Amino acid sequence: MIYLRLTKQMHEILKLHLQGLSAYKIARKLNLDPPTVYASLKSAKQNFAQADKMITELKALGWPLKLPEIEKEINSKAKQKRTAKQQPTPVEEIAFKTG
Repeated sequence: MIYLRLTKQMHEILKLHLQGLSAYKIARKLNLDPPTVYASLKSAKQNFAQADKMITELKALGWPLKLPEIEKEINSKAKQKRTAKQQPTPVEEIAFKTG
């Protein structure tokens, strides 16, 4: 699963932008500075570009046809980590002299 990192503010800005509002109108509506709106739109664009790049790379590796194999590998690694965490870790004892 690919997650996009969008803040609530970025989500609102994108929603208004997709409705056709200009950056200036978005800024007025959300009580922001226009540079903030431009920065949020730029950041969102970069996030979408990164997600698109990841999807392209996954498709080159055979996704989604190889998805069951990849899921098995991920689950196996997660199980190994859980097993490793369950083993007791050595504890160093420290003695304090009182009085």
